[in-house]
Amino acid sequence: MNPKILLTAIPLIATSLILFGCGGGAKTAPQAKTLKRDYDFPGSIKKVDPAIFPPDDSSWIKVDDTTRRKVFFNDRLTLELVETSKSALTGNITTDHRYNDVIGYVLTGGAMVTVGKDTKQIAAGGAFVVPSNTPYGVIPAADKTTILYVFTPPREDLRPTAPAVRRFPDNEIKSIVYKWFALFDEKAPAGALLSCLADTGLSMEMADKKKITSWQGFQEWYGAWLSTVDTYSSTVEAVSVSFDTDSGRYRASTTVSSTAKTRKGKTSTERYQVNMTLVDTSWGNAPKILEYGESPAKK
Repeated sequence: MNPKILLTAIPLIATSLILFGCGGGAKTAPQAKTLKRDYDFPGSIKKVDPAIFPPDDSSWIKVDDTTRRKVFFNDRLTLELVETSKSALTGNITTDHRYNDVIGYVLTGGAMVTVGKDTKQIAAGGAFVVPSNTPYGVIPAADKTTILYVFTPPREDLRPTAPAVRRFPDNEIKSIVYKWFALFDEKAPAGALLSCLADTGLSMEMADKKKITSWQGFQEWYGAWLSTVDTYSSTVEAVSVSFDTDSGRYRASTTVSSTAKTRKGKTSTERYQVNMTLVDTSWGNAPKILEYGESPAKK
């Protein structure tokens, strides 16, 4: 990878990581460690009353123009029924990581499934088992596919009645930003940075226009960065924070100046404007970085 590109991307990643303040894949980059399974039960148990649901008693929830879902909760697990009306075999499988254990069962149609390093197409009656923190991805392989998912611990992000409650004040969000850049200054282990990122829905665009959508993608990027950069220091010039009551997400905007020196002795100084979106996952002690974008700061 071109050292100049890596140097340009440094502030972006640093910013991105910082914001999500602190709470892999088929191929792991140098110095990037595979995540361990997570057997903790984050958050507190939300007790659910016993219930019986006739077929029409639980409404379908629209996900997009071709997908809908039903979701049911128990105290310690979530059942999700996902129905799609269009095959997606023309697209690539992207993998996500979850701290939940997951089991999926194809009721109708078929799906192309990746779990860890294995990818297979399975028809109705096929199933897949995903231990926590294992990369996995599923795309429908028929014009009508229905898949039953079971998650434990529960998928709190799927609770339709979960209120958008602000748990963190502005200063705590700002402290996450400062801490994040400190991790880059220290060239911290990849695991420390990954703990600041959302495990699903991640969207990061680095200074070199590199797009990252998974923990694995970030591990690979960060591994390349570590192998190229000798020293790195950053200064957070300003941080502004807001909270969106509709989405329950935090927005952070910051200007960062950075100086990096490559192992070949080349030094680069940059200044960036970074915008981030942080999501409160209801587990852990800090919001996680969900979206990130950076651009050269105005002089």
